[in-house]
Amino acid sequence: MRLLLDEHISPTLIAALAEAGVYAQSVPHVGLAGRTDYAIAKYAFNHDFTIVTTNARDFIPLFKVALHPGLIVLRESGLSSNEQWNHIRPVVEAVKRSGDPDFMLNNVIEITGVGQFQVRNVPQP
Repeated sequence: MRLLLDEHISPTLIAALAEAGVYAQSVPHVGLAGRTDYAIAKYAFNHDFTIVTTNARDFIPLFKVALHPGLIVLRESGLSSNEQWNHIRPVVEAVKRSGDPDFMLNNVIEITGVGQFQVRNVPQP
């Protein structure tokens, strides 16, 4: 699992994700600060990153393609970095438990609370 943290997701989570065995980068750290959602999605697609964001409205439509590396959406915004980690950690654990290296392929995980999330496919065009 490779995660790209959007600008509203704390870059301090990179260390916690690394401890959990997940490679992650943050949008500002890869030179995409202030860039469009399309540019961020294109980077994620080209570099095989699942995006983690709070911006479902803009990102989900960009993932209505035949093949994508996945999207994780926090449905709550304004969370502290600790709160974000508490929401994301159960998802990371579930994906790792699946043992499927392609688990995120064409999937969107929507997180609605701590330990509360739903996995679904994005409708294809």
